[in-house]
Amino acid sequence: MNGWLALSLTLLLGQTPTPSATPDDRPLVEPAPQQGQPPTVEELERTARELEVKQLRAEVEFLQAQLEAQQQADQNRLQNLEQQEATENARAQALEELRQQRLARLRSGYQWMVTADQLLEEGDFSVGPALAYARQDLSEALASAAETGRGQTVRLIESALGRLATLEESVEQRDIYQARLELQAAGFELTEAWRLSLQRQGATLVNQ
Repeated sequence: MNGWLALSLTLLLGQTPTPSATPDDRPLVEPAPQQGQPPTVEELERTARELEVKQLRAEVEFLQAQLEAQQQADQNRLQNLEQQEATENARAQALEELRQQRLARLRSGYQWMVTADQLLEEGDFSVGPALAYARQDLSEALASAAETGRGQTVRLIESALGRLATLEESVEQRDIYQARLELQAAGFELTEAWRLSLQRQGATLVNQ
């Protein structure tokens, strides 16, 4: 009865009674967060396979880059060799042309010297034109030998040209014997220069 009176008094005072909490109305306790579960064997195997694939892919890319770099290096080396070969072939062709020109000039100069010797043998001192042609031919042969680096050939032709100058002095003195001796010695030198010029020359040969 006291509880009824208390309720009535509360209603009279205009207050709404606060219902007492029941067990069902109590706030639920939040469950504690669960810690992460350890990966399964399948997950570990899948992760390992993915890492292996990535590693293999990286190795393949590295090898491919190395292969491309090596191919480029080989191509550059091949181009350099081809260019070097073309340069050497051009040089060899130029040397061969000069050799043929030198042989032609030596032959022509020698023939003019033979003509001069025949005139002297007949007692004819009018050898000036023949000697002039001989000097012209030998000068061209000398230039060819000097350009190709044939040292010994150069010395022989220079000596022959010097003998022609001495020969002219003997001709002026009417000394046929000495003049023909100079022609003979010059002829021997041109023969040796001719022999050396018959040999084909490499691009680096400098001592003949």
